[in-house]
Amino acid sequence: MPTEALPYTCTFCGCLCDDLEIRAEGGRVVEAVGACGRERPYLIGIETTPGPPPPCRLDGVETTAEEAVRAAARILADAKAPLVVGLGRATNEAARQAIALADRIGAAIEVGDAASAWPRVVAMQRSGSIGATLGEVKARADVVVFWGCDPATTHPRHFERYSRVGRDGRRAIVLDAGETATSRLADAFLAVDPERELDLLLTLRALVREVPLDPHRVEAATGHGLAALQDLAETLQGARYGAWFMGASAGRGSIELAEARRQAVTALVRDLARKTRFVSIGLGEAGNAHGVEGVLAWQTGFTPGVDLGAGFPESWPGESSASDRLARGLFDAALVVGGPAPAIPVGKPWIFLGDADDEASARATAALPAGAPGIDDSGTFTRVDGVSLPVRALRPSRTPGAAEWLARLNEALGGATS
Repeated sequence: MPTEALPYTCTFCGCLCDDLEIRAEGGRVVEAVGACGRERPYLIGIETTPGPPPPCRLDGVETTAEEAVRAAARILADAKAPLVVGLGRATNEAARQAIALADRIGAAIEVGDAASAWPRVVAMQRSGSIGATLGEVKARADVVVFWGCDPATTHPRHFERYSRVGRDGRRAIVLDAGETATSRLADAFLAVDPERELDLLLTLRALVREVPLDPHRVEAATGHGLAALQDLAETLQGARYGAWFMGASAGRGSIELAEARRQAVTALVRDLARKTRFVSIGLGEAGNAHGVEGVLAWQTGFTPGVDLGAGFPESWPGESSASDRLARGLFDAALVVGGPAPAIPVGKPWIFLGDADDEASARATAALPAGAPGIDDSGTFTRVDGVSLPVRALRPSRTPGAAEWLARLNEALGGATS
């Protein structure tokens, strides 16, 4: 049997590598050319011919798609304080449908892991950001900083595709709480005490702004000598083009402290950009949380969480969010798009839209099996630098995708609420 070759975009991490080639033979993936060591074992062996479609469920009992959609629509139509959560791996097309549904029923909607997203988004809203495409960084950067992240472990092809550590005279600097795989590859490593991280960032900014500092106070506040920090500041200022990368762990701690650290980085990069070209970019997480956040901001003006219950968009970072209401039981119905599904209190009706093999399908009041983007479903993802990329299915889908299920729910709600 001849080998079939398919172009493929990987969604395993925020790199969204779109240069892979999937080779299938005998109805199975036999090779993933270009895939990293983390993704390749996952792809090899996937069946490229679909099996029988999984059933929809109501209270764990198999039912027809029509009955499941009608029941789910009734749950949402009757709700006074509904939630729409998940969406971290949804396509941009599914996000548009989910936001339209949340708007129709007056729900609070939130994307992915809000704990790490809120500090990042609030800091950007208050201080702005200086960004670039990853392609620009690859082509131009001569100094690269990795703050609170370990791409050698979490984003294996980041060096190869974008940051190119150890090539063309590029200098890599790691600022992290401890030694990592990335720090062992870098040119310089600065161990950062998490309790003193904000002070260190503010000290670097002061040095870039040429503010006179007392060496004893600097060492007491940061745990590092003034001379070492001056050398680091001079390296950053001496870059022809610098790029500051940060991961989700850079937002660790309370939302107030995480936001303060993010704003400190934004201010530092802004000051560096007054002297040279310097940008800051996130590494991005698996799936499409960044893309869904962008769609939510486009449709409502806010992200990553919005309350549409008042008939217009409201956002209360640190005060009220869908995940907070979920944890405290302050809702009467929930729609979970994609897994892993959160714990839902007993007695609260909820709908799960995702992998039929997820244990949530048996727990949910109504379960609608949806194909996974990149395996059974196609659509658009947005990389962390704002570049949108097509995500192609590996095989014909056994079920509708999330966007189609959400469109059906929107259509059914038209009748359910009339």
